[in-house]
Amino acid sequence: SALRVLSSIRVSVIVPIMLLAIKESAVDMSPFVRKTAAHAIPKLYSLEPEMKEELIAVLEKLLADRTTLVIGSAVMAFEEVCPDMNELIHKNFRKLVSLLVDVEEWGQIVIVNMLTRYARTQFTDPNLGQTESADAAEDEREFYENSDDDDDEEDT
Repeated sequence: SALRVLSSIRVSVIVPIMLLAIKESAVDMSPFVRKTAAHAIPKLYSLEPEMKEELIAVLEKLLADRTTLVIGSAVMAFEEVCPDMNELIHKNFRKLVSLLVDVEEWGQIVIVNMLTRYARTQFTDPNLGQTESADAAEDEREFYENSDDDDDEEDT
């Protein structure tokens, strides 16, 4: 509750205090406190973007969390602070996929969007080896398109 109020104050003087509170809350026993820490990360980042490295270190701990209550908020914070840092997702990919079913609805949406983007950038295209069949399909289409054109000319 104190971190939630502290992160809502938009004054740059309290940034070091807020960072310290986030670091301590990220390793708390209670998943609700860790979730609040994850929610405070984007607020601190929007207030002080120079703190990105410290926030990424905290995000790495939160992304490794096994609690479904924390994971959705951690991924949401990841998406706002450093969405292109795929190396943070590499270690946690399988866990994120397996916990997806149990995460709250809004967290599921964020995780699915992030995993989709991750899969598009990190996995190879399964259709790359099928170039021969794709060329044959194009040849077939041309044949049918030509025959349709001939039929249209005969009708006129």
